[in-house]
Amino acid sequence: MSDPKQTEQTELAKTQEMQAVRPPEDEEHFRAEQDRIKGMIAANAPPNEILSELLLMIEAQSPEIIGSILLLSDDGNHVKHAVAPSLPENYVKVIDGSPIGPKHGSCGTAMFRGKPVIVTDIFTDPLWEEYRGFASAIDVAACWSTPILSSKGKVLGSFAMYYRKPRTPTGEESHLTNVATKLASVAIEHHASRVQHG
Repeated sequence: MSDPKQTEQTELAKTQEMQAVRPPEDEEHFRAEQDRIKGMIAANAPPNEILSELLLMIEAQSPEIIGSILLLSDDGNHVKHAVAPSLPENYVKVIDGSPIGPKHGSCGTAMFRGKPVIVTDIFTDPLWEEYRGFASAIDVAACWSTPILSSKGKVLGSFAMYYRKPRTPTGEESHLTNVATKLASVAIEHHASRVQHG
């Protein structure tokens, strides 16, 4: 005969686990939105329009996220603004054209390293030393940036999540980053291929 107390604890654990999982209808909608973005890519929609829709889709999954996509410049040494529908224009202008390097905020450093850069607190992290004032002016305190890689592993740009408060990533945000970077990569490569082949 099973222990009623143990059964109760098992059921409680199951309930807590279920609460941590995204409701099926939300996941279904998120998949449908991803398919819509893929449709835009296949229909040769303008790349910035696709990337902007992609960011808005990611931001809709978590209202605390402020998304940004930067591209690597043709010379391979600077960041180039692509889309950031929720960031102030004056901040976008400041970042546009800034160099990549080992100590250039989250995005410039992520592109330089070719690896994710997680800055949980902009105001204490040395990577943001030269950019801290700009972050303060737009009231953001954390920024995690992940390189957007081509199918051959070449850095194409970066996808960033900004937050108003210091913050450490969760598994859910890792999933969103994976979706965003993969779709962005497909969109950027698709456009480059079309330009190359006329």
